[in-house]
Amino acid sequence: MPAPYPKNVDFLDLWTEKLFLGQEFLTWLWLTAESDSVFNGPGGSETIIRFEKKLVLQKGDGLGRSQLVCQNPDHDWSEAYTALGVGKKVIKAHLTMSTPSFECAFALPADTLAPMSVKFEREANPVEEEGPKSRIGAFLNKAALLTALNAALDYLFQTFLTLRLSASWTEEELPRLKAFLESHLLSGVRV
Repeated sequence: MPAPYPKNVDFLDLWTEKLFLGQEFLTWLWLTAESDSVFNGPGGSETIIRFEKKLVLQKGDGLGRSQLVCQNPDHDWSEAYTALGVGKKVIKAHLTMSTPSFECAFALPADTLAPMSVKFEREANPVEEEGPKSRIGAFLNKAALLTALNAALDYLFQTFLTLRLSASWTEEELPRLKAFLESHLLSGVRV
């Protein structure tokens, strides 16, 4: 059983101190999705992730903060790659996720890792009746889809944390991500 937090730890201080993990997760997820959009999801299911529309990158805090919003109508992330090259990290992303049970688009901020503006493309069990029972059914179906989305995101974050805390993070993953980024900065190739 893990040791409890000391009584004098302020949750806001702890949250602020660990905020970098959300930024690193989104940055890792984006670069990994750009090189291979297929991930293993819960139960070994195939999960496809694509970063779409917009990325927000940031470096620093407070008055020294520098932020960049990259729009992506043509899947050209060259400006975002350049921002990564100068030390910015992803703080908010718009992405799509496709699993065997659902497809959706949503925004994901690094500070909470809670999906926002979720829009499901196809529902697992669409309700076709009318009336109170159908509204309850539609609500329960949406709740099940949101639960599945959160489970998939939790699984991806756990995968990231396991990798981040392992020796292979510095030995394999960081060199892989660096090589991917350098190849796109030098070549200017659209991914």
